[in-house]
Amino acid sequence: MNIKELAAYLNLSTATVSKALNNKSDISNHTRKKVLEAADKLGYRPNASARYLRSGKTGVVALLLPAADDGNIHTASFFMAIARGLQASLKESAIDPVIHISTDRESELQLLHKIVEQNRADAIILTDTRIDDERILLLDELKFPFVTMGQSRSLGGNFNWVDFHHEEMGKQCVRAALRRGAQRIAIATLGPDSMHGRQFLTGCLQALAVQGIHYHDGLVFFGSVAESSGEEAARQFLQQPERPDFIIFINDFLLMGASHYLASLPECGLNEKNMLCATASSDFSVRVVSSSCLFTVDHEEVGRQLGLAILRVTKGENQAKSVLLTLPVKE
Repeated sequence: MNIKELAAYLNLSTATVSKALNNKSDISNHTRKKVLEAADKLGYRPNASARYLRSGKTGVVALLLPAADDGNIHTASFFMAIARGLQASLKESAIDPVIHISTDRESELQLLHKIVEQNRADAIILTDTRIDDERILLLDELKFPFVTMGQSRSLGGNFNWVDFHHEEMGKQCVRAALRRGAQRIAIATLGPDSMHGRQFLTGCLQALAVQGIHYHDGLVFFGSVAESSGEEAARQFLQQPERPDFIIFINDFLLMGASHYLASLPECGLNEKNMLCATASSDFSVRVVSSSCLFTVDHEEVGRQLGLAILRVTKGENQAKSVLLTLPVKE
């Protein structure tokens, strides 16, 4: 059944039926109820393609995974779990998330241009945000709706974002290390242009300062989401005149890389008992370092919050809203 047949059945004009189905304000409640009841009784379903064609909408949101130039392809399972929550939150609005990944930052910018110019999506979700993020500036300049998973200094942070409380996570990691008897703590984070890597480090250093503990550059490592980066961090720390007795990692990949390397150096005095990471970035690492991860990520909730943000921007709500999630510490 199409809308003309439904209108004929009700002895109403197609325009009146369309307004009732689309909940327009210039239709009486009696007529709206009459149309909706008849549509339900007769099994009428609006033509989604025609609806989106008329509105100029695609019914798609583009989720951009981190560029794979630094091995970030390994985090795909982390974002797939978030995508499930995202899809569930958008289902009633008939919006589907489509995942995109690029090989490097240049191709990522090219992809953004294609999505906007070819009208491939109604909005974009950016991940792996940077301290100064040219992608945010680009989408703002193009007046294209977007949401980010992560914060940035770009636009003064005045845009729609969902993020974890990375500074608080850093503080709690230091406190946990101190409770385990650590005295000389090294920190392996992301960067140097990673926003959440910078925030995590800031939190760690603030917690150390509260305890009157000073650090030097050799005990801070800026890496990427890759096991090889964890090995590089361990090498740097072992080369210091005064070696650390504890290492904090921002994620599991860095911890695993360092752990494998240090296991070949049993005399170095560092092992899994002297290390912890904030969060897990993949499924398979849970079996390897689950006891060393301090925080639990509710992927479904992250996806749900991103979905709510997408609904706001696709409806044209101009006021930016930020959502800061505090992760629970594992029992």
